[in-house]
Amino acid sequence: MYDNLTEKELHKIIERRSTGKTNFGEFLEDLSQIGVIQYDINVATGQATYKGEHSEVKTDPQVQFVISNDFNRNQALQAIASIALPFLDFLRELAAAGVTTYNVNIIEKQATYLGINGDQIVEPLQLS
Repeated sequence: MYDNLTEKELHKIIERRSTGKTNFGEFLEDLSQIGVIQYDINVATGQATYKGEHSEVKTDPQVQFVISNDFNRNQALQAIASIALPFLDFLRELAAAGVTTYNVNIIEKQATYLGINGDQIVEPLQLS
């Protein structure tokens, strides 16, 4: 794996995922091939920070969702199970459940979702 994070290549990968040309597993594989080892998503804005070993690239905010003041673990788990949804729909579901951010660690194959009151859900990545 090499750390070759460029905005141009990253945006091509994001575009393929957001238009449904790749599934979540393929998206993670594509990211891994350009050296992304993890990424963080701000649920309220959709802004992502993609991190390599020696670099990082931030995307622009895309939306302005209101995060629920109450963390609903069951609702969050239902949203997480719907990771195949289009990205913005997925974020909307997480926001409604009180999730503020999430981190995807490609190396460890896990995602960590943080709730509004510091609650945390750690899930293995579902790549199918």
